[in-house]
Amino acid sequence: MNSFYTDEYKRVWGNQTINGEVEIITGANDELNIFTDTESYTLTLRPGKYHTEYTTNVSALVDELNHQISISTLPIVALLGGYHKDEKYNIVVLQMTNGKEIVDVTGTFFDSYFA
Repeated sequence: MNSFYTDEYKRVWGNQTINGEVEIITGANDELNIFTDTESYTLTLRPGKYHTEYTTNVSALVDELNHQISISTLPIVALLGGYHKDEKYNIVVLQMTNGKEIVDVTGTFFDSYFA
């Protein structure tokens, strides 16, 4: 868990911006593994180009994550988070919906957008 921040609400915040267009390529950045103390969950995103617009706070990438979560009925939600350092940018935020805490995250999507 050294590569990302977990806040007091047990939300895990990514470190890489998803502003603009993000391309998901099968096998290169499409898999996300989420671990709690007792369970593990795997999501695979569909290949495609996903746009995130900071000014309207809309992200097709976060929508895709939530779509994959919903079809597998996982106790997880993906959120669109924002940071404001020298410039404004959006990141992916993950949270368990069952009260559990995420203890680890791995996978090619993690490597691209969290590490």
